[in-house]
Amino acid sequence: MLAALWLLVVLALGLTLLLERGTLGQRIDTDLFALLPRDQRNPMAEVALQSLARQGERHLVFMLGNADPDRAAAAARMFEQDIAQLPLTSQPLGQTLSAISNFYAPYRHNLLSPADAAALQQPDTDWTQRALAGAYSPVAGATLAFKDDPFGFFGNWLQSLAGANKVRPQDGLLRASSQGMSYVVLPYTLNGNAFSLGLQEQVLTGLEAAAQKLKAQYPDVQLRRAGVVLHAATAARSARAEMSTIGVGSTLGIILLALVVFRGLRPLLLAALSVLVGSLVSTVLTLAWFGHIHMLTLVFGTSLVGVAVDYSLLALASGIDSTGPVAARYRKLLPSMLFAVTTMSLGYLGLALTPFPGLAQMAVFAVIGIVGAWLTVMLWFPVLEKQGLQSTALSRAIAGLLARWPRLYGRRWWWLLPLALLIGTGLAQLKQNDDIRALSGINPQLLAEQIDIGRVMGLPSPAQLFIVSGDTPEQVLEREEALRDKLAPLIASGQLAGAEMVSRWAPSAAMQARNAALFATAIGQRPGLLEHLAEEIGLAPEWVAEQRHATPPLRFEDWSNSPAALAASYLWLGQQNGGYASMVLLEGLGDKAATARVGQIKVPGVVWVDKVAEISDLMTRYRQLLTRVLIGAYLVAFAVLSLRYGRQTWRIMLPPALATLTTLAIMGAVGMPLQLLSMVTFLLVLGMGMDYGIFLLEHPDDGRVYLAVTLAAICTLLSFGLLALSHTPALHAFGFSTLCGIGLVWLLAPLFRQTAIEPVVPETGK
Repeated sequence: MLAALWLLVVLALGLTLLLERGTLGQRIDTDLFALLPRDQRNPMAEVALQSLARQGERHLVFMLGNADPDRAAAAARMFEQDIAQLPLTSQPLGQTLSAISNFYAPYRHNLLSPADAAALQQPDTDWTQRALAGAYSPVAGATLAFKDDPFGFFGNWLQSLAGANKVRPQDGLLRASSQGMSYVVLPYTLNGNAFSLGLQEQVLTGLEAAAQKLKAQYPDVQLRRAGVVLHAATAARSARAEMSTIGVGSTLGIILLALVVFRGLRPLLLAALSVLVGSLVSTVLTLAWFGHIHMLTLVFGTSLVGVAVDYSLLALASGIDSTGPVAARYRKLLPSMLFAVTTMSLGYLGLALTPFPGLAQMAVFAVIGIVGAWLTVMLWFPVLEKQGLQSTALSRAIAGLLARWPRLYGRRWWWLLPLALLIGTGLAQLKQNDDIRALSGINPQLLAEQIDIGRVMGLPSPAQLFIVSGDTPEQVLEREEALRDKLAPLIASGQLAGAEMVSRWAPSAAMQARNAALFATAIGQRPGLLEHLAEEIGLAPEWVAEQRHATPPLRFEDWSNSPAALAASYLWLGQQNGGYASMVLLEGLGDKAATARVGQIKVPGVVWVDKVAEISDLMTRYRQLLTRVLIGAYLVAFAVLSLRYGRQTWRIMLPPALATLTTLAIMGAVGMPLQLLSMVTFLLVLGMGMDYGIFLLEHPDDGRVYLAVTLAAICTLLSFGLLALSHTPALHAFGFSTLCGIGLVWLLAPLFRQTAIEPVVPETGK
């Protein structure tokens, strides 16, 4: 009856997941900051970073360099032809200088570069001489005719818009130079989603072929590449390669083990069934509870649900060479299985008590999955198994090891002293590193190329920025300009190359008024200056009146709807929380000392955002919180287990504790830092270690139980421990700590089992 009821529940949940499959992609969250409590997030920072992501995820940049500009240009043209068939669109060189000039020209008397604004405040500047020098210069009139810009203010302001960006159009190409090298820059846009696996592979394969041809014909030309799709494609290719080795290898190993130990796939399929049902139930109920599910919840939660394979293997192994009724055997297993699932669930429920929604979601997912897998074993296996398994040579050999495995008693405890010394030595060397960059699997070659492109082109960093907010767009612009004044000393000292902000392209009305006043005071109202200049050059008197005529200010609304706004529109965040906001990107920020100084700048309405530091801080807080949860889980589990096992409870809890401490010591000895994923592993070690301890304490001399423990450990090591071979740092850390922790708890648990003088709990019917 109960088995049929559980079947109906599972079928209903499976049907629910099937009906909602079309919206599943939208309900899976990948944002790390979604794991934070809402009051600890910066909503405007999230909007800004999402805006930057949308701006950059489809962009690619190629940079070809050589000491000879002509050779770099020839190589660039060949490279363009070779990638012409790829799903990439070459970006135009942008609005021409004349188009931008035509838009800004009516407001030119209100627009001044910082250098010209400073010069206008110097009383000894000979403006007549400067104008005459410009009039007779061979490059005069590059933007406006001399009569419209006699002092070159407007031309200088237009040049200042480029900021620290060193790329300039020349001969139909975008060019830059650095350290004696001439570069051609080729910007492209991806025709599709940067995270489409098919598109990624097509682009990466085509670019590799073009790069090989370039190297063959132009071996002296450097090629640099940057783009989200390149990192995504390289990571996906690496993941596929690792899956084909680690994933397939572990799967084949588990299948081979099942065939040799059980002489068939039926036990393996039953064990897989319990884990799959647990994962299905937890996924559907977590989505119903939270409305969405985080990617990390799926990754970590599924691994924690995988602990439930212990129940399957214990149930199956207990039936080897058994002649009694299957139902009676499962009733005998019920007490130990019930305590195992209870203590494990209570341990993980500690995550739900934290203020972090991500950890709470992981806890709910894991507990529901573990209970679902346990119910599958206890309700379905008696029906599906029908009869016990026959022993094999390997199963008998493994089961026989328990009788020869030593127990710790009497003077045998002396070996714990050198172990404690070794653990202490290793722990003293253990370091913590929660820097998110240490967990990333970014290809170092691509990263180096991207950094080089940023250095040559003078591009701003998208990971560190200011958020500027105000009640009106005008107030936002004024606060940006106040921030620019604070950054000026850092730029002057070379610690910063510049800052990209909206107010450079659309100065505030107050700034335009100050500029107009500076021009009027130093030139327009200076007696005889314009008249003398008109006479020298031969301009009509009307020209003097035109120069002194006040021009209307550039309105932000007019700028935002103009073609001139295209280059900086992504910096404007628009209406946010009842006001307006923008972001300011910094160019050339790489020194930690400079970053610290920038982060200390205080301007009303301005907030500093360091994405890398914030995520790393998030990882640190999660790790510290998980450490406290782990300690609490040990205490709760000890209290609950004491209700049944009394003074023998330490036999269950000591093996996972020693395994965890020894793993930490090994990590310290080999120089592997403690990270968030390590703490997740230690929860896994606690859960499996308690299972091993409970099973061995309940059945201290039953070789079949030891066989189940051994198979569970091997399956875990094959499934997760082999991740230690991964080239992705995060997976490598998780796999290494799993390999050590689970391996050690498997070795230690039999040492502390009770002598078989009398059972822990008397069996009924005897």
